[in-house]
Parts: sequence; C-alpha cells; structure tokens
Amino acid sequence: MRTTCPGFLLAALWLAAAGCAHFDPKPLDVARMADDFDARTLDTPELRAFIETNRGPVSVWPPASWNFDQLTLAALFLHPRLDVARAELASVRAAEITAGARPNPTVGVAPEYNFNPAGGVTPWIAGLQFDLPIETAGKRGHRLAKARQLSDAARLRIGTVAWEFRSGVRAAWLDLHDAGQRAELLSLQLTAQQRTLAALETKFSLGAATTSDLAPARLARARTRKELADARVLSDEARARLASAIGLPLKSLPPSTAFKFANAAMDVGTTEATQRAPSPLGGERAGVRADSAFTPTPPPFNSPTARHRALTSRTDLLASLAEYAAAETALQLEVAKQYPDLHLGTGYQFDQGENKWALGLSAEIPVLNRNRGPIAEAQARRAEAAARVLALQARIIGDVDRALAAWHGAQTRSGAMEEVRAEQQARVQSLQTQLQAGAVESLDVLAAEAELAADELFHWEARIKELRALGELEDAIQFPLTPDLSLNPRRSAP
Repeated sequence: MRTTCPGFLLAALWLAAAGCAHFDPKPLDVARMADDFDARTLDTPELRAFIETNRGPVSVWPPASWNFDQLTLAALFLHPRLDVARAELASVRAAEITAGARPNPTVGVAPEYNFNPAGGVTPWIAGLQFDLPIETAGKRGHRLAKARQLSDAARLRIGTVAWEFRSGVRAAWLDLHDAGQRAELLSLQLTAQQRTLAALETKFSLGAATTSDLAPARLARARTRKELADARVLSDEARARLASAIGLPLKSLPPSTAFKFANAAMDVGTTEATQRAPSPLGGERAGVRADSAFTPTPPPFNSPTARHRALTSRTDLLASLAEYAAAETALQLEVAKQYPDLHLGTGYQFDQGENKWALGLSAEIPVLNRNRGPIAEAQARRAEAAARVLALQARIIGDVDRALAAWHGAQTRSGAMEEVRAEQQARVQSLQTQLQAGAVESLDVLAAEAELAADELFHWEARIKELRALGELEDAIQFPLTPDLSLNPRRSAP
C-alpha cells in the first residue's frame, strides 16, 4: 500500500514497541544455591502444608516418626529434579503460544523519484505498502493440536518422574531398615555364638573338648562380627541414599529411630518360643526376635489384570502415546503445507497530485516443491514414535510378568524359611525340656539357640527380598500396592 501518512506509520511502530516483552536478567549464584540446599530441613511449614494438602491434617509437626508416605511427599516437594520436569512442562506449554500465533502483516516504505517531472511538480512520490498473510488448510489448528499433545506428554512425564521418586525413596527406605534389622539380628546371633564358645572353652579347660572343637565356633563368631560391621556400614550408606532420594543434605535427615516402618513404629514383639527364657548357664538370654518383617498384602490381581492396569495407567506409556499423537498431527501439518498461503496486498499512493490505490492477491505456486521432503520426514517420525510405543508396551508386559514371577518366588522362599525357623524353634523348646530332665547338655541347647539365631537372619533375608519383589511389581505396574509400607507383622508359629 502506498500512502502519505508517515505519522500513522510512526504511531503504529511506537505502539508495537510498547507491547514488547523486556529482558529480565536472573544470574545464578552457585554458592548461594549450595548454601540454600545445605539449609534444607523437613520441619518447614511449607512442607507441612504440602503434606496436609495431599494427605490430610498432621497433628504433630514435625512428626515424631516419619512414615514412607510422608517421606515420599517430602521428596516430591523438595527434590530439584522435579523442578526440572516442571520447568520442561512450562517450556512446552509456552510453545503453545508460539503455535497459536498468527503471522503478522508486513509494512514497507517505497519512496519513488521521478527524473523528468512536469514543471512545478515535486519529483518525489511517497508511499506505504501493506501485506496481510492468510494461512490456509488449517495449519494453525494443526500447530496448536501438536503443541497441546506435547504438553500432555510433558505433564505425564512429571508423573513418571514422581513415581521414580517414590521408587527411589522406597528402595533406600527398605535398605535402611534391612541394614538396621540385620545388625540387630546379627548382634543376637553373635551373643548366642559367644555363649556357645564360652561353654566350649569351659569344657576345653576341663579337658572335655579339643582345639578342633573350638575352631569352628571361633570362625563363626569372627564371620558374624564381620557381617555385623558390614551391616552398620550399609546402614550409613542407606541413610545417605535416602537423604539423596528425598533431596536433603544428610545432616538434615532424622535418625533411624524417627522412621516408622509399620503401624506400631516397627516395634515387633517376640513369639512365645523366643521370649526371654532361663538360660542353662543361669540368668537370662537375649530373646531372639521373631520375624520383624511385614506381611505384604498379595496383589489383588493376576497377570492379565496386572498387565491391563499397567498398559492403561502407566504414565510413561500414556506420554509415549501422546507423543505419537503429536507426531501424527505434525504429519497432518506438513501435508497441509502443500497448499500455499495467500497474501493480501493493498496500497495507496499520492503520485504528484494524483491519488492511486491498488489491491493485490498473491500465492506461492507449488510447482517445483510440493513439500515432499518434510512430509517424508514427518512420516518417518510417526513410524519411529509408533515403534517406541510398541517397544515400551512389550517392555512393560515383560516387566509385569517378571515381577509377578519374582513376587511369587519370593513368597515361596519366605514360606520355606518360615517353616525352617518354626522347626528350629520347636527343636530349641524340645532341647530345653530335655535339659531340665537331664537328658542333654547345656551346650546342646546353646548350639541350637545359635542355629535359631542364624535361621532368624535367613528368614529375614527372605522376607526383605519379598518386600523388594513387591516394590519391583509396584514399579512395573506404577500402582501403589503398599501405599505406606504399613504392613502387619507376621507372627511365627509357636
């Protein structure tokens, strides 16, 4: 368009500049960020509000004992990695603004000069040209649909990251409890071995035993001492992993005694067979704890049901499907680009006293290029997205089947070890009865008690594997089978 209105042009440019965004610098202070992380704790009112929003009121703050559910929410609130996922979602959502933007009209100044004007007429001709692009074939709608589908995928990825936090907290949580329980059971086993060794040394001093009788007992005691030291080291490592999984410095993590592993703060009682009983050597022996693991509730579904739940609710699969939908929409967009956009042009010119107005319509002629290359690329990306969905689906099915098999195998192993322990408890009771009747020696009872302590440890190892197998099944399905790990303690047979 050509016109003689430079004032209008200046006003339009000024208004456009006034609506522009301005740069806001935000430099990162790495030292301050490190100090802020080091100052993190679990007793902030913001964390309390987050937990109460998601799980209801908290009567005492900070809790006297933190359960698994509360620590998982703390990880979701504190861990910086979730901030990365949220920032990625914000970035993708911002792309929706870009996708929905309409092309701006263009304006151009086209001054002209006449080298042979009529007498008394200025040789300059001032004018302005406007061009208004018009998108066709629904391109803007396809761009918006693709951006929204990618936003859905990014939102679902946050769910995947959140589940990974839950999985990481659970693994460190079980590792910490495993190390603590192993240390306790090994301490009891060491006590039983020391009493057995003391009885053997008494017999040796009386000439009733040989050095070869003492060697196995001393070797077993040394091995137990090493395993006890290893368990304490593993406990420290598990605490560090738990702090890392939550997003806290290690110094801000409560002591292990502040963690509630069950409804009764992991206070597991002893059974009748292992209550404190008179020792054949006098005094009291430390009661060997009954199973202080938990009875995981069996999953309320079989393999087909577990597969169905995983394939219909796992956020990573849903995100992959959203990305496939975006790839298909991108193909639609490239197909639509075969059809050229229109450009509506208009102009006004004041030409040496004459008013001239023009109107034009232009479009690209799709002769040499029909957008075949981008269409082929979009088709390949759609095929790639479909292959990823199928590969993920196959992996999920395999994970579910493998986790269910491991879960059932762990249950079988745990049941077998419980039978072994029950048999040994019965044997200890029988030997105690025979000891009172004078039919066996006190050393026989002490050796049986040491074997029972070892069986308790073996049974605990089977039970913790059972819990870990249940956790792997949770991860395969991405469905909480033990929302608080508040599982009832299994009492052993009397």
